[in-house]
Amino acid sequence: MKHLSILLALCFHFAVYAQKTPESKKEIQMRSEEFTQQLITLIEKRDIEALKKLTTPKLYCYVCFDAAPEKPPIVDQKTFYTRYLIPVFNKDLLERLKRKEIKFSVDKYKAREGGRDYIVLYTIDRPNELGDGHEGVQFIFWLKDEEDGLKLSGLETVP
Repeated sequence: MKHLSILLALCFHFAVYAQKTPESKKEIQMRSEEFTQQLITLIEKRDIEALKKLTTPKLYCYVCFDAAPEKPPIVDQKTFYTRYLIPVFNKDLLERLKRKEIKFSVDKYKAREGGRDYIVLYTIDRPNELGDGHEGVQFIFWLKDEEDGLKLSGLETVP
């Protein structure tokens, strides 16, 4: 009887705790949006050490270059934080990101260099803000879901 109760306790433990229930899209969206808000706060504080812990070793960074690069715009973490962080996240961009006009998407294809699981899009220029008929601009955070949590894996903009 003693062995049976231990066996039942172990079975219950594994049944309850060993299974990780998948997150819903809404839970992933909330977690992703909270993560990008955390990134923005750390960027404003220029807390590079904390940011490095939340970033993949290499980033897709189309916004790091003035002209379209000939090869995929992949930069290593050290280069990004020493050369590109301040020019990319200038005061104007940070103010526009604070408007929190956000969209979210799960990346089903993961086809891009650098890899991403989710994208969080912030509207930084609204439709017609730059001129009549302009569709607006969105700043995109690429996020990779790793074992130890979300990581920033890329940045880009789309008109």
